[in-house]
Amino acid sequence: MRKKYISLLLTLLAVFTSCDDKLDITPRGFSTLNTVDDLGALLNNEWRIFDNDFYHEMITGNIFASYSTPAEVFAVKNSVEYAYIFADETVDRAILCENDYRYNEIFESIKHCNIVACKMPDIDGDQYKKSRFIAQARILRAWYHFIAVNFWAAQYDAATAATTGGIPYVDNIDFGAEKTKLTVAQVYEKILADCSDELIGCLDTTPTDDPFRFEADFGYAVRASVLFQMKRYEEAAVYARKALEINPAIEDRSTILSKGTWESTFSESHHYMFILSNYITNQSEFSSNTLTPELLSLYEKGDYVRDYSRKEDWKEYDEILVGTKGSMRYRPQGAPRVNVWGIRAEQIYYLLGECLIRTGHIDEGLDQVDKVRKYRIHPDFFKPFKGTVNTERDAMTLLSKAKTIECLLTIENFLDCKRRNTEPEYAADIVHHIDELGNYSTRPNSPLWIFPFPMNATNFNPSLTQNI
Repeated sequence: MRKKYISLLLTLLAVFTSCDDKLDITPRGFSTLNTVDDLGALLNNEWRIFDNDFYHEMITGNIFASYSTPAEVFAVKNSVEYAYIFADETVDRAILCENDYRYNEIFESIKHCNIVACKMPDIDGDQYKKSRFIAQARILRAWYHFIAVNFWAAQYDAATAATTGGIPYVDNIDFGAEKTKLTVAQVYEKILADCSDELIGCLDTTPTDDPFRFEADFGYAVRASVLFQMKRYEEAAVYARKALEINPAIEDRSTILSKGTWESTFSESHHYMFILSNYITNQSEFSSNTLTPELLSLYEKGDYVRDYSRKEDWKEYDEILVGTKGSMRYRPQGAPRVNVWGIRAEQIYYLLGECLIRTGHIDEGLDQVDKVRKYRIHPDFFKPFKGTVNTERDAMTLLSKAKTIECLLTIENFLDCKRRNTEPEYAADIVHHIDELGNYSTRPNSPLWIFPFPMNATNFNPSLTQNI
């Protein structure tokens, strides 16, 4: 069904750069954009943010995502990969960033959302449908802006957010107007308004079986994630519980025992909302990424993926492999799809777990982690975390190691690092051990944690000054 909307979306790309009065152009396959159903169909999209580099995981020290060996990267020091692998803050990443597919696609998707959110109120039709479509458009708009502000601006800090440069918040269809950059505080205020209780209440409490559409489970998860990144842990826990009450599904990776490889599609029920990371639908995101020795050391004994996948799924270091000694490349024959940019239930279990730990409920928090781990670790090796430690720091150590593996390649590890980097008790250097080239550390307050706006955006928007 989604394929028939491709021509519609391609047609709209040309429309997006035109004037407001051209939004009434009739896309192929639809009689008009002035009915509730046809306008709501703009949300029928295989949402994606193209990314073959995974710089957000490279900087966390979890992967080498380049197609060159570290020595080859080291030899060409004026490159973005060199900056992230070798923690070189002197590299002018803004000059190197002429274009950024992530930035382009995030704001193109926001345009889709804005057409629905802005035009739907003026259309006659079923009020329930109208409210639901508007809510979906605004909540998805909130999520895309949340990703953007965390990529292109500093971590939210209540003490400084009002004076920290953020991003534009695009919530209109005046495509000719300049999109003025707001402060981080202003951006988060608008994000929270776009995932309010009132809007979430317009969605169904039964999860959808369409991985690229969503209902209230994703709505609550978005609000929980935003509050979590703001370190408002008690509030975030409330919304995390609501999301899990609607959709508590956890992917069962014990199937690797019988299949010999990890198989996972974007249509499985534990995905609240799937946002694709590339244009390849039959290949795993793991296929072009090499896992660092530091990341590999975090796998627990008995992990289904690490210890029970067929041997040919794992490739050890050799002179061809992109990485260092001790690195490995994981290329599962089952081609599991990683929900790099969306949300799935497992992330919310970990989010709730940390919220509980941070507010003094250590065992209850670790129990949330154990709920996921039971489906990740073979019963012969599984031992509950609950009841093993009694301090926040020790509980956070257990949670962080398990969550890093659970959320590998997603944006979660990047978001966690940025958030914890502002806390003295959890901030830590990210160290890359590059064999004979030595060790290179990314500081918690390094400007490398903020991505540069691309020149194709800054050249046409005077307010879009760099935050790095």
